[in-house]
Amino acid sequence: MNKRSDNMKKVNSIRSEVTFAMLYLLDDLENGTGGDYHGFNDWDIEEAYKIKGQLNSYRAQKIAQFLGRTISKQKLLKYAKAKGYTYSLTNKDITQWLEDNKVGLLRYSAFNIKVMTSGQRSK
Repeated sequence: MNKRSDNMKKVNSIRSEVTFAMLYLLDDLENGTGGDYHGFNDWDIEEAYKIKGQLNSYRAQKIAQFLGRTISKQKLLKYAKAKGYTYSLTNKDITQWLEDNKVGLLRYSAFNIKVMTSGQRSK
C-alpha cells in the first residue's frame, strides 16, 4: 500500500473512534447511567438524569453538534421512539440544559474522545 492509503486508514479509524466516543456519551445520557470516569457529577454535568429517555435522532444530533461533532443519522436511529411517545422535555429545555452544562460536557466529551483515540485527534 502507498503512504496516502495508510494515512487515510489511520484518519478513518480515528474518525470512527470519535464517533463511538460520542455515541457512548449519548447512550449514557439516554439511559441515565450517569457516565463513566466517576460519573457526570465529577465533570460538573448536573441533572443528567433529566435527559434519560428524552433523546431521539434529532435531539441526539443537536447534542453532538453542540459538542462540535456530526454523526450520521443512520447511527442515531437507535434513539428513535415509538409513535406517540411523550417527551417530558421540550427541545428548548434540552438546549437550556446543554447551555447550563456546556463546560462539563465539553470537558467530558474531549476526555472521552482522547481515551477512545489513544490521545490522537480528529477534527
